[in-house]
Amino acid sequence: MKKMFLCSSFKDSYSLLSDFAGESLKGKHVTFFPTASAVEEVTHYVEAAKEAFHQLGMHLETVQIAEQSTEEITKMMEQNDVMYVSGGNTFYLLQELRKHRLDDVLKEEINKGKLYIGESAGSIIMAPSIEYISVMDDRQKAAELSSCQGFNEISYYPVPHMYNTYLGEAAQQIMEQFEQTLDLCPLTDEQVLLITGEQAEVKSDKSS
Repeated sequence: MKKMFLCSSFKDSYSLLSDFAGESLKGKHVTFFPTASAVEEVTHYVEAAKEAFHQLGMHLETVQIAEQSTEEITKMMEQNDVMYVSGGNTFYLLQELRKHRLDDVLKEEINKGKLYIGESAGSIIMAPSIEYISVMDDRQKAAELSSCQGFNEISYYPVPHMYNTYLGEAAQQIMEQFEQTLDLCPLTDEQVLLITGEQAEVKSDKSS
């Protein structure tokens, strides 16, 4: 059964993870993809996510997508307990996952029931298409991306960073532009879209 923790900001919502996982996460191993942040100037959220995992007592194995072979990364994903894909540029993320043939591996592991955590871009790629996020992300950063088709693991289109100081305006624009045509799921930085099998619910970290 699919288990996906799709958030806007992991550092602001990670307190909800243990409950959702339904087991102790201490000592669990995470395949950590910082890929989407490689083309961004602001990347503090990657360190913030690492710190959040540290607080949960989890061990990280970071993917170096440009340096490791597809086989090495696949093995890592199969062996580890959890997969985490960070925020950053959604178009670049999709381009790199496809280029290294990791999109199918990710889907396979998700459908085996392995816990998947997506933050911002990592959540958006699970939608049927990522085209709508061009209001927030620069598509020019993924010159080799030929199709904006997403993983289609959810029927929703996550809109992260609602009311965020820096990205809130872009999020609002997306809501106005696409609310009539797409099944949008707006998320503040404290909210998470939780997917269990075919069920979906949005929860919020009240303490943030």
